[in-house]
Amino acid sequence: MIQPSDFYKSCDSVAKSLSEVKANIDKITQHAANKGYQVFWRGQVNHEWGLVSSLMRRLGAVNDTTLNKVEDKILNEAGDWVSELRQAPYTEALAKLVFLQHHGVPTRLLDFTSEAWMAVFFAVDGHDEVDGRLFALLVDQASVLAAPPAGTPWRTFGTNEVWVFNPIKAGLNFPRLQAQGGVLVVGRLPSTRPHRKGFDRLLEAERSLLAAEVRRILSIPFKLSRFDPAGPANGVPSGASTPIGLTFRIHVDKESVRRDLAAVGRGNRTSPAATKITHRSVYPDAAGMLSHSKVLRGLDKGVLLI
Repeated sequence: MIQPSDFYKSCDSVAKSLSEVKANIDKITQHAANKGYQVFWRGQVNHEWGLVSSLMRRLGAVNDTTLNKVEDKILNEAGDWVSELRQAPYTEALAKLVFLQHHGVPTRLLDFTSEAWMAVFFAVDGHDEVDGRLFALLVDQASVLAAPPAGTPWRTFGTNEVWVFNPIKAGLNFPRLQAQGGVLVVGRLPSTRPHRKGFDRLLEAERSLLAAEVRRILSIPFKLSRFDPAGPANGVPSGASTPIGLTFRIHVDKESVRRDLAAVGRGNRTSPAATKITHRSVYPDAAGMLSHSKVLRGLDKGVLLI
């Protein structure tokens, strides 16, 4: 079975220092600006993980019909269960899914951020024994929504179409989403088109992916292009068209990156001077305190910090 890292292999690159991470971010951002695209980012703490939504992680490699039926059941039950969803601004399905995603209910949505260094934080926030990974999604302006559409139009999207929904601009103002520059990516499930290949370790060669293999690796039609930091055009293939998916592995000591992001220490920083990212700034709510408070974590270990 082909694993996510086998799928990334032909398009992958490795950033071996935080300076290289910054250079990669700058190149991708510049390419998007040159083309008039918007770019959104996602960080994952394990470079071997797939790009899969919380609901698809539970369902496995199902098809669109099954996913749609499960989604309908979740939405119907949520409407009966959660009183907030029976009133504005949650009248449309996409707004309901954002609310549920924010509160930990599995949905098809994938969390991205408009802020590259926030994604870097997520890529280094734990699992220090393995490399993290950064994804970039470049889309045209028409693919970015500031209001939820009527119904569930993503179910009839093409197999290479995604939308990026900005919940803050739509008035779905959760403190955590605001702090993280959070956006949600939605689309139907990917297929074998456009043509997707992965490295088969047993055959020691690339081969075409089956539909079930694609859906174990991706839950949106993320069209991956090779990112070559040393290449021309800011490392993005000249023929790449939106939506463009890029990725690179972060092979840097995670603790040192966290310290840089938090502006800890006296040395020169690599992350932007105006940026200071900590658990407190990323999770500015009671749930964040419960998970990351030093006092509460000390109490869990039987240590009282006074």
